[in-house]
Amino acid sequence: SQVDAARANLQTILDNLTAGVIVLDVNGHLQSSNPGASRILRAPMQEYQGQSLGEVPGLEIFAKDVLAQFADYLSNNAAQTLAHWQQSFELHAAGHGASDNAITLIARGAKMPGTQEYLLVFDDISDMVSAQRAQAWGEVARRLAHESMHPLTRVQLSAERLGLKLAGDRGPTE
Repeated sequence: SQVDAARANLQTILDNLTAGVIVLDVNGHLQSSNPGASRILRAPMQEYQGQSLGEVPGLEIFAKDVLAQFADYLSNNAAQTLAHWQQSFELHAAGHGASDNAITLIARGAKMPGTQEYLLVFDDISDMVSAQRAQAWGEVARRLAHESMHPLTRVQLSAERLGLKLAGDRGPTE
């Protein structure tokens, strides 16, 4: 009964995380996922349990890249000195290139101790990336405006001096 209570508590925690959590076997088959994974990946992950992550529509490239990260992590980290790998991924809606529908993820992966399973935890950082891009473009626009004002100011001052000089040469008009 204590094990069941602990399992229920863990499930409640996983269900209420904003991060996506997926457990994969070594072949990339989906063992379990939380609702955050379905929300972030915009796919009903529970329906694909037991299937390859690459079989989820729109996640083919993501699945390939995630498995490559695990393979690289395990081969280059034979002594398991690093607890996990971390990588950013950009997912695009099916049939779209870079667009407003892109999802930017920061993912962390680790081998589950004592098992042949992988833990994948990821967060949607699309809003943060979008805000950073907007801030960068705002800075570019500010600098361009500042730089364009210098030549225009010089031209304006020269025109005013020329106008004053020409007005002085003509004398008073009546």
